[in-house]
Amino acid sequence: MSISDVRQHLPNLVSKVNKYLDRVVITVKGQPKATLISAEELESLEETAEILAIPGAEKDILTGIREAKKGLGIPLSELK
Repeated sequence: MSISDVRQHLPNLVSKVNKYLDRVVITVKGQPKATLISAEELESLEETAEILAIPGAEKDILTGIREAKKGLGIPLSELK
């Protein structure tokens, strides 16, 4: 969406992005320059980046997913 269109529709775009977790790519002269996302989505992306920045986290997460698919691990009920 062009920056001029964004200016005209900003209140509605903010509402839509917030309600439906949509994204709006803002263009200048046809080139993408920025993206409007909800605060909730930004927070989620930041948390994910923070977790994945921990050395070995991605490998451990993938290992956990594989083990869960095989039915390995401890049921949540046993952890309580």
